Amino acid sequence: MAVEEKRARIEKAAGLSQAGSRLYEPYRALGYIAGSIPHSIQYRGQTAFITTSIGRSFHVYDAEKINLLFVGPHFDHDVVSVLSIGDETYASTGGNVVVCRRGKRVDELEAVNRGEINSLVQFGDHIIGISEDNTVVIWDRTTRELFTEIEFERESFAVTALVHPSTYVNKIVIGSSQGTMQVWNIQSRRCLYEFKTMGSGITCMVQSPVIDVLALGLLDGRILLHNVKQDRAVMQLAQEDRVTALSFRTDDVPMMATANSEGDVALWDLDNKRVMHVLQNAHDGVISSVDFMVGQPLLVTSSADNSIKEWLFDGNDGIPRLLRQRSGHFAPPQMIRYHGDDGRHLLSAGRDQTLRFFSVFRDAQNAELSQGSLERESRVRHSRMNELRFPAITQFASNTAMSRDWDDVVSCHQGSRDAHSWSVERKALGKFTLESSDSSIVRAVAISACGNFGFLGLASGVIEMVNMQSGLSRRTFVGHTKAITGVHTDACNLRVYSTSLDGTLRIWDFSSGKQLHCINMPSTPSHLAVYRESSLLACACDDACVRVIDAESTRIVRTFAGHRNRITDLAFSNDGRWIVSSSLDCTIRTWDLPTGYMVDWFRVESVPVSVAFSPTGDFLATAHMDSVGIFLWANRTQFADISLRQINPHTDGSTNGNVAGAALVAMPTTAGLVDDNEQSNEDVEMDTVYLAPEQLTDNMVTLSSQPKSKWQTLMNLATIKKRNMPEKPPQVPELAPFFLPTTTSVEHQFDFGTSEDAAPAPSDPTSSKLISVTSESQLARILYHAHETLVYAPVFEYLKTLNPSAIDVEIRSLPVDDQLKALKTFLRAMTCQLKSKRDFELAQAYLHVFIAVFTDIIKANARELEPLLAELRNELQTQWATVDNLIRYSACMIEFMRTK
Repeated sequence: MAVEEKRARIEKAAGLSQAGSRLYEPYRALGYIAGSIPHSIQYRGQTAFITTSIGRSFHVYDAEKINLLFVGPHFDHDVVSVLSIGDETYASTGGNVVVCRRGKRVDELEAVNRGEINSLVQFGDHIIGISEDNTVVIWDRTTRELFTEIEFERESFAVTALVHPSTYVNKIVIGSSQGTMQVWNIQSRRCLYEFKTMGSGITCMVQSPVIDVLALGLLDGRILLHNVKQDRAVMQLAQEDRVTALSFRTDDVPMMATANSEGDVALWDLDNKRVMHVLQNAHDGVISSVDFMVGQPLLVTSSADNSIKEWLFDGNDGIPRLLRQRSGHFAPPQMIRYHGDDGRHLLSAGRDQTLRFFSVFRDAQNAELSQGSLERESRVRHSRMNELRFPAITQFASNTAMSRDWDDVVSCHQGSRDAHSWSVERKALGKFTLESSDSSIVRAVAISACGNFGFLGLASGVIEMVNMQSGLSRRTFVGHTKAITGVHTDACNLRVYSTSLDGTLRIWDFSSGKQLHCINMPSTPSHLAVYRESSLLACACDDACVRVIDAESTRIVRTFAGHRNRITDLAFSNDGRWIVSSSLDCTIRTWDLPTGYMVDWFRVESVPVSVAFSPTGDFLATAHMDSVGIFLWANRTQFADISLRQINPHTDGSTNGNVAGAALVAMPTTAGLVDDNEQSNEDVEMDTVYLAPEQLTDNMVTLSSQPKSKWQTLMNLATIKKRNMPEKPPQVPELAPFFLPTTTSVEHQFDFGTSEDAAPAPSDPTSSKLISVTSESQLARILYHAHETLVYAPVFEYLKTLNPSAIDVEIRSLPVDDQLKALKTFLRAMTCQLKSKRDFELAQAYLHVFIAVFTDIIKANARELEPLLAELRNELQTQWATVDNLIRYSACMIEFMRTK
């Protein structure tokens, strides 16, 4: 099973991505809590666990503090039902029921090929589900095999819910959308009894604390307590809208909780047959399930608004209070930004009219910034909470410089003339409502680097500066003729930058409000980003191009074109080297500022609407049009050597609107990084390793890849040898103690034939005391061969393989006979190497040693060597002039930046 699963994932990954992204690796998704599928609660001793479905996976939470414990595997299809039994979690997805243990997939129930399986229910050693083709399917939990199937005609009995009545052996009660119920024996597969219609479709069924009595939730909002043994109604209640969930309190208090599709929870007093309290706006969406904890005055609710809430009944009036909750966006976020310089927190504004705070590492810190007592106001005004919230945030800015003293976030809202301040420290709305001076809509906001001032860009083209401590207006910047699209400040409060629909980018003096420069853009700018350390501005324009402006020279220094649809957002990397842009063409592209090239791009299934780069450079965060979560991508350059290469941004030839060349990358999941069974992008792109050329262009003088110490040691080898010489000459060892040599024989005999005083044998006067060496060195042989072939590259390749001492010996041992052929060839090799403009510093070092060794010979044969030396000198002067100009230019730039 594991091998087949791994093979399927690898094949899927190969189909999704040819090479993936070279720079980013899917890390994890933030903000997913619960979905529209009912949760499942499992008790292990005194501890309860809550399992919720989140799209194509599931979460397991500790009910005591709603801490995330386990994350299920990522399936190919959405999870439509979950059931927890003991250590096992059963998830219905893609028509199959998968068995997981501690978040890992371990088995599957026997496949039935009847479409999606909904409403999984435990019945002893059996698991029951309702299939998409209106069949009740029953499995044996122990053997994982199919036990039986009960088919129904959809026209007469469309199954919607089922329950096992307590103490009824082998029997289940099945409800239908026609309002009728049937009692079935699963062993004999016989219908034992059919109830008359309830007058409306049955949406949910629950066993009450009383034997034989079931609670039925109907489509018309009625709640029936029905005695199935006597087939009579015990009690009938009614609420607004259809009933979506039911639960009974089990701590000796006669109370029932019901939920509806409007997000309300009704609490019923069963003794008096009346409603005790209605939790209006308990959730912002359809409540999928409500459950009283066994033996506790605690109610757990989950909803399609991506939240889990726990309500505690600790008062005598029977009205609960919200004890704890875990929630995320219930509508896709529109803008995300990192908050602070440590890269640990994110702020997100969504279409659900909320501003939320997310922790990258600790989900328990996630929170919604409060907009006031909306729940109380909604009860007083008899309105929904959505109607009382601020309009959706279109843009916000944050700065932590003065977070402990006053508000640190300012936001503007859709169609609103007011901007609002927020405090992340208090997780609540701030003190001030910042009104526009001319009653025009606020379109853009910013906060200065010091955190003392906020900026409002208005639809009239005016920019207002307000004090964040007092909320009072301090200055206005007048000059734009149309709505402001972006506003930013520099790091020293000297300049203010703004873009507008009038097609201009303007630079203002921070202190006086006077306009310093006006730059007419080739296309209308829609987004503005700034890298404060270098005063570089990046504008996303309506022609799908990103233009980079140098604020010092007020010139457009880079233009990045390649997106095939409107750019939705852009961000600088933490070091200012990259610009990341997202577009409606579903691609996320990375542009390299120094080279002007696109170095990475990838395509995702959902349109990215916002991007943010971590201040520490470890993550790229993205938000997407149809996803309520925030997705983190790990920057692979932080932990691996990534070679960047130019990518053609104008690659076309797509089909069905997909961009050819951009790999489709799977989105990050809540499970985090891939495990050992998953295939990473590194494995996929193993065949496409990029090797950088030795020389980028022929006009560029390049240095070698040899260690710096190698050529420095070669040039100072004499000094190093002199320094390493011993201070005292070596001492002659003491004479060995007297002994008599013996002969090599079996008997022990002394050898008197040799004596220390004996005269040494006469030596050959022609022999040398040095070890005999060959007449030609290896370098000389290579030079002679190069003289014949006129190919000088092997000379340098051989010298590169030697250490400094060996290079010195090889050059000193060059022969000076045969009309100086070896020396002449060496000079030609150096000239050829300089003309190639490669290994510049090595050629200088080799020439230094060569001239130092053969100075006398060069002087004695000046006329013969003059043409070669003249050509070498001219080439040296040309190459050194190029290097000298680069050094002087760099020194001037450093001095300019230091003094400015």
